[in-house]
Amino acid sequence: MNELRYEEKKKLRRKILDERRALTEEAIKERSGKICDRFLALPILSEASKVCIYMPINNEVDVSLMTDRLRSLGKTLYIPKVGGSSMHFHLYEPDTALSPGSFGILEPCDSPMLSADADTLIVMPGACFSEGRDRIGYGGGYYDRYIKKHPDVLTVAVAYDLQVLPEIPSAGHDQKPMILLTETRQF
Repeated sequence: MNELRYEEKKKLRRKILDERRALTEEAIKERSGKICDRFLALPILSEASKVCIYMPINNEVDVSLMTDRLRSLGKTLYIPKVGGSSMHFHLYEPDTALSPGSFGILEPCDSPMLSADADTLIVMPGACFSEGRDRIGYGGGYYDRYIKKHPDVLTVAVAYDLQVLPEIPSAGHDQKPMILLTETRQF
């Protein structure tokens, strides 16, 4: 990607993340609840027995609100663990010991690693998205590389309406989710 495009993505990421940081705790809980309800109603969810969520930070959509409901649907949950330039998902059960890992995000201390396949659904966070489902993450490329290595997985990105713009700059290595879900829209 050329330097101009990179700077454009960086500037846009910062702008949207500042807007997201301004959300109140009440707004996050309300909007996240709506997004989680919409996610749980997606037909694609029935196609997967393994669901990869993330541990929310910095006012991300709080997908932890649906962990109990996903488990009651018989889903096995996994969360990411980052090591160097790679990310893997590890089993996440109610008694899984967690500790701050890369970037201060809670990660499993010692739990089995996921063997991703077509029975796996990954819930993707991101900084901002386009209505065409292009995604700007946080700059590390972890989800892009993981999904490229595991092309059979199902993917759903979750974001607040304020994170979705008509268009955003994207590059060939950026992985689009199959579905983008907000509190009021689905793309």
